[in-house]
Amino acid sequence: MSRILEGALRQCGLSERMAERQVLLKWRDIVGGEIAAHSRAVDLADGVLVLEADHGAWRQEVSLLVPIIIEKFNALCGAGTVTGIRWRDAPQFGRRTPERKGR
Repeated sequence: MSRILEGALRQCGLSERMAERQVLLKWRDIVGGEIAAHSRAVDLADGVLVLEADHGAWRQEVSLLVPIIIEKFNALCGAGTVTGIRWRDAPQFGRRTPERKGR
């Protein structure tokens, strides 16, 4: 059954996208709960993992760990799965929008 599903996904061009989603879902497992609470993996394209962080300090912290993060992803997901990391600005990530009071 799984082979049939894999074949159907491949024919529709979805198998690669499904594999990319699986990588994103492993973010917390790779970096741990504390870092995952302040950052997230949002995309994977051509081996480049795109990340967001809720504060510049967390972005810097994760940046220091990039070689280890890439190594862990490749050990878990297969060699060459993640070849680099790129940051995307996320001004709203982790911040709550203040409630507006009626006039």
